[in-house]
Amino acid sequence: MSTTTTTAIKGGEFLIRETQASEIFIPEEFNEEQRMIMQQCRDFLNKEVYPKLDEIDSMKDPKLMPSILDKAGELGLLGTSVPAELGGFGMDFNTTMLVAEVIGGGHSVAVALSAHTGIGTLPILYYGNDAQKQKYIPKLATGEWKAAYCLTEPDSGSDANSGKTKAVLSPDGKHYIINGQKMWITNGGFAHIYVVFAKIDNDKNLSAFIVEKSFGGITMNEEEKKMGIKGSSTRQIFFNDCKVPVENLLSERENGFKIAVNILNIGRIKLGIAAVGGSKATLSKAAKYANERKQFGVSISSFGAIKHKLAEMATRIFASESAHYRASQNIDDAYHALTSSGVDSANGSGRSKISP
Repeated sequence: MSTTTTTAIKGGEFLIRETQASEIFIPEEFNEEQRMIMQQCRDFLNKEVYPKLDEIDSMKDPKLMPSILDKAGELGLLGTSVPAELGGFGMDFNTTMLVAEVIGGGHSVAVALSAHTGIGTLPILYYGNDAQKQKYIPKLATGEWKAAYCLTEPDSGSDANSGKTKAVLSPDGKHYIINGQKMWITNGGFAHIYVVFAKIDNDKNLSAFIVEKSFGGITMNEEEKKMGIKGSSTRQIFFNDCKVPVENLLSERENGFKIAVNILNIGRIKLGIAAVGGSKATLSKAAKYANERKQFGVSISSFGAIKHKLAEMATRIFASESAHYRASQNIDDAYHALTSSGVDSANGSGRSKISP
């Protein structure tokens, strides 16, 4: 794998700074271990996902998606970025991007898996204290517990900090009592753990809480009927006097908005590379169909217009793939530059062993 010989790039500096070719990571540089992980992901899709696509999309069996995630957990696909001491593999950011790319071709399973490993697990991994990490991360890494992320509300979407869900400290000071509703919650129907964002009293900014479904006071609507990714559980969730132990406050009071946007920033590039994986799968199906479909006695793949369309698809996918892996290496470089100087990945002080 390539190594950086200059100071890590900051923000959009790549637009104006001269960059050596040796500084840019390309997929051809993935090592043997990473290629084995890539093949493992492909085998998982071919065995556990593709033969069951109609069954997954029908959602007739509510236990099917959780069982598929269980199998992903057995293969280690849910703990790629989790440190070894917490039950994961501690892989770098590029490797987690590779997993996200291949799994991106997995239809609804890609959504469920990425929500669990990303917005469901990372808030605790990045911002949780040692006790919270020890309690939750190993079970999330294996898939024993599934996770969901509860931020969006009916009147709070892009303006995330305007959420109305409230948390009030109980009279005995042992619990926060949460009341409110969240919507479009991926994995909501089967999650064991919810990362819930709410405002304590009349705070200006959100706080974040680790909420176990077993705490009670949680109800939900039926599964949303979607145009696509139909097999992904998407529910509206209601918190009615949900009692959350004070020790389940994630990070510090009013730090929830920072947690939310930082986790979503990671999710954006992961979603982008997952779209690349889905695009590659689509191109493969298109090329196969073009070779099989015959008109005027020949495969339509022999027609110039079809060749142009397939070539255009391949070109755009290649460009997007290149941009994503260049950016992910820059993220890895920046992370290592910061942590080597003693900066903590979550709070800006001390040292951390957590990879992005």
